[in-house]
Order: sequence, then C-alpha cells, then structure tokens
Amino acid sequence: MEHTKAKFEFPILAQALAGFVVSACVLIGIGGSIYKLIEPEGWFVQAFGHSLGLGAALLSALLGAAAVVWALPGWMPSQRAHIADAVVYGFAAAGLLYLGKLLVYGSF
Repeated sequence: MEHTKAKFEFPILAQALAGFVVSACVLIGIGGSIYKLIEPEGWFVQAFGHSLGLGAALLSALLGAAAVVWALPGWMPSQRAHIADAVVYGFAAAGLLYLGKLLVYGSF
C-alpha cells in the first residue's frame, strides 16, 4: 500500500470569498486614496496650496516621468510584476486602513 501525503486545499467557495474581500479592499483603497487626494482639504491642497495650475503641472510632470520610467526597455517583466503586486497589495492595505477609520471615527 502506498502512502501519499494529502495536500490540504481550501474549498473553492473560501477562495472566491477571499478573492472578493481582497478585491473590495483594493477598490476601497483606490477610491479612498482618490478622495483623500482631491477633497477640499486633501493631500493635493496641502501639497500645492491653492494654486491649481502649478499643482496640476507638477502632478502631470510626475505622472509623465513615472510613465517614461515604466516604459524603459531595461525593465524586465518580472520586475514590473513585483512592482504591480506591491502596488495592488498597498492599495488593499490602504483599503483596510480606510475601513478601520470609517468604523472607528465614522469617516476617513
């Protein structure tokens, strides 16, 4: 008789539920970050004051520089995948933070 080690696998429903929870946290993190960026006393106003033109120009320059770096041919796809994973999990963590603040304080 042969003994084989049984590998424990989570049920499909549990995997789907965990995927839904992570996806919801990512969406809440993205939405909360956008809200915190553009709210009347948000990060954008704190960083650039009340000069919308200068703030928009600086923000678009930063986004353009990030796009150029992202498109450089020297970057390997595996490095891009690691960075993308880190960004996604960062937004998931931000979503958990925003949900926690919403439950404790009533707003984030």
